[in-house]
Amino acid sequence: MPDDSFDNAGSLDEPILTPKEIDKYREYLSAYGKEIFFAEEEVIVNYGDITTSIDLLVSGEALVEVPVNEKWIPVAWIKSGSVIGEIAFLDSYPRTARVIARTSCKLFRVDRAAFTELSEKNPDKALEFISRISQIMAYRLRRIEQFDAVEQGRDDMRKELAADLHDQTMSELSAILMHLGLLKLTLDGHVESAADIEDLVAMVKNADVNLRQLVREKGHDDLAVVGLEESLRIFFEGLENEPVPFSIKITYTSNQIDQGGLPGPVATDLYQIIRQSVLNSVEHANAEIIQVEILWNQEGILFSVKDNGVGFSQSKITNVPEAGHFGLLNLKLRTERVGGYVDIISGEGKGTRVVGSIPITRRSSEDIEPHTVQYSLNA
Repeated sequence: MPDDSFDNAGSLDEPILTPKEIDKYREYLSAYGKEIFFAEEEVIVNYGDITTSIDLLVSGEALVEVPVNEKWIPVAWIKSGSVIGEIAFLDSYPRTARVIARTSCKLFRVDRAAFTELSEKNPDKALEFISRISQIMAYRLRRIEQFDAVEQGRDDMRKELAADLHDQTMSELSAILMHLGLLKLTLDGHVESAADIEDLVAMVKNADVNLRQLVREKGHDDLAVVGLEESLRIFFEGLENEPVPFSIKITYTSNQIDQGGLPGPVATDLYQIIRQSVLNSVEHANAEIIQVEILWNQEGILFSVKDNGVGFSQSKITNVPEAGHFGLLNLKLRTERVGGYVDIISGEGKGTRVVGSIPITRRSSEDIEPHTVQYSLNA
């Protein structure tokens, strides 16, 4: 009977442990781990900590942050099903980032010493767990490499690519170190082979340090400083100064997205999704009206970009870059890597709609009324 954990093989869905998998591994590891709870804004793992534990994020949301110029810059937003600390679990070196609870979080934590005991008593279950983590990281690496191939060469995306490099490096090194750890266990007693593995581990850790330094140098993002709303305002006003073949009206509706603690990585991807969708409509749709909407309620963010342009056949929507539709692929990759979804709905002569959502909790409990601003692009 096929394992349902591989149902998303070949898709672009964010690779995380499913609820069924989390329950299974918690059962496997019940005698070797424990549940831990963290309140909002509480540090789960601190920068520089020397620990050997691995955490499964059972519920909640967290941010991965690195220090840049005496500030903490978020480089990733993670949700339930994610794994925290897989590299430290193997190499015991100080943590090179901190993880902080964005909302209240429940984790299942397993120390390496306890996991080693499980490996001795039940190696099949231990190997299954480690193999699954490695598969997730390898799948994420392939997806991010595809994304990077689309993005390469765009100077205006330099800072975003630095964050993507961080994600890619973490994914690749995690998978490598997991397999090296397994090899080390199986080659216990073979001194020469063990020494070779130690050399490989040292090389991997050196690559990790070098690329983390690159992230620190290039990862600061102006969007994180001015916010999503201001960045979109600058973008729309910039379009008003660009030449267009005929007049276009753009309406932008939102409910103060910057209020509610939107993580920087999510804000950056959402900005680029809206930006690319609007540019597609301006440059290719021959549209007269473009409607942009971003609404954040307690369940998550709903966004849409709709135009009344010429549209196109649904057969042109594809997940693969070989078809040449990089813009459409880019929208899907960006949305799904933050755990959301996007649909691109179009028809020849029927306009185009880009609609999607991101399941991220809004901290503010009050309902904020939407506000609409109109921009005019004149021929």
